[in-house]
Amino acid sequence: MVASRLVEVTLVRTWSPAEPQANAGYRLIFAMALDAHGVPDVQALLAGAEPWPARLETPDAPPILGDVAHDEEGWVLRFPQQGDSLDEAPLHRILGTGGWLRPGEVVTIRRPDGAESAWRIVAVG
Repeated sequence: MVASRLVEVTLVRTWSPAEPQANAGYRLIFAMALDAHGVPDVQALLAGAEPWPARLETPDAPPILGDVAHDEEGWVLRFPQQGDSLDEAPLHRILGTGGWLRPGEVVTIRRPDGAESAWRIVAVG
């Protein structure tokens, strides 16, 4: 896969009435290749030699490095816990990914514990 085909997607956690202050500073940044229709390209992921990087930024903590993966249920972000490999990392499932790579769109991420949160796409480039 040609690296120039990768785009960087940046999401910020949206405001929640349950956590009015807790969302500030949460960012997800990951790279993906897009197909001719502008949607994430599964074939490019499978054909690539390098993993597509992902990073979770939280307030007052160093970034957590991970990657983008795809399984039978769709796209996921994997962030290993201390000492774990990426293959053992819990899955953060990206829900509703049909044509969602546009700034301003809201994406739901389901954490490994089943809790869901909304993230706004702020940049694709």
